[in-house]
Amino acid sequence: MLAIFVGWTLFSVYVYSRYSQLGDAEAYLTEGYDEYSQGRTLLVAQIAGGLRSVLGADLLVHMAFSLFAASGVCYLVAQGNIRGHYRWPLLAILLNPNFGVWASVTGRESIFVGLLAFFMGTVLGHYRQRRFEHFLLALLCVAGMIYIRAPFGTGVALFYLVYLLYAWGPRLHMSIGVQALFVLSLAALVLSFAWPYLDSYISNEVLPLARSYFTVASATTRTWVDLHTTRDLLTGLWWILPLSLIGPTPGEVLARPITLPFFVAGLIVFGLLVHSVYVALFKIPRGPVRGTLLLGWLPATVVILVSYMPFGIYNPGSGIRYASCFLLFLILPSLLLSVVPAVARHKRLLPRASGMGDATDSHRTAIP
Repeated sequence: MLAIFVGWTLFSVYVYSRYSQLGDAEAYLTEGYDEYSQGRTLLVAQIAGGLRSVLGADLLVHMAFSLFAASGVCYLVAQGNIRGHYRWPLLAILLNPNFGVWASVTGRESIFVGLLAFFMGTVLGHYRQRRFEHFLLALLCVAGMIYIRAPFGTGVALFYLVYLLYAWGPRLHMSIGVQALFVLSLAALVLSFAWPYLDSYISNEVLPLARSYFTVASATTRTWVDLHTTRDLLTGLWWILPLSLIGPTPGEVLARPITLPFFVAGLIVFGLLVHSVYVALFKIPRGPVRGTLLLGWLPATVVILVSYMPFGIYNPGSGIRYASCFLLFLILPSLLLSVVPAVARHKRLLPRASGMGDATDSHRTAIP
């Protein structure tokens, strides 16, 4: 794992930077942010500046940020005991340029990736052996992610809340379907009160920011995208969501062949998301793990993607940088397969459902 991140750092600094600027990474190293910048931006700039004064070379600073992200992934692999065929979804992300370029250089992305990987490691480790230190580390990671990138961190926090309800909450003698209806009703009630504020925030702040955030002169800015209201965003989910994750269109690839690797990488990312949804729906056995995914991971993923899409659709080049933060989270269902022994043997060991459901669907059971 360490070698993968070191390789991406060298690639980003010596190859990728020749064709596209590293942008924020260079600004952090050259004191490109002033005192009026956001606190989290200044914090990363101070960390980068301190490391630069000690290490003396920009490459070594990039390596330090990269190794923090790598340490989180190593912890994730160790806690989940991820090996054999369970490692392929993880490798598909780690070897993906949409992830590797920005997760291995100085910036908020590498810090977020490290925190997310540590968080996912605590979740997988908690399924194997419940320890209080897992809970503390997860809380610290969630707080850090909310501070570094609030929309993505909020999505992860939503997942963790549902996870804790299943892990420590009361036993529910209801099927997953009934629980889902209850959660949807509660969410609809909350949304009915919050919608005016949410609609105003998206229409008046997020979408204008996404439209004006990138220079018109940029070769990756899409001037043909025109989203003015929340309705425009939500009714266009069928094409905005896949395109924002995939990145360049075939036409854009033909115009700029250098984007071909990122187009292929985007297709892999979207395929992994579809596979994760399939795993959550059909490969995880009935019970608390499936409930955690369907009522926790799936809504959290929707929150993360909706907050990401305006920026990913307006500028896929910069969108790659933002998406690198949460790509690991998209494969959480596949990684959970490694900690649920019953799933390793798949359907031949699952109890046959009869009538309205079985015991594992009606109440919470212990994770093996």
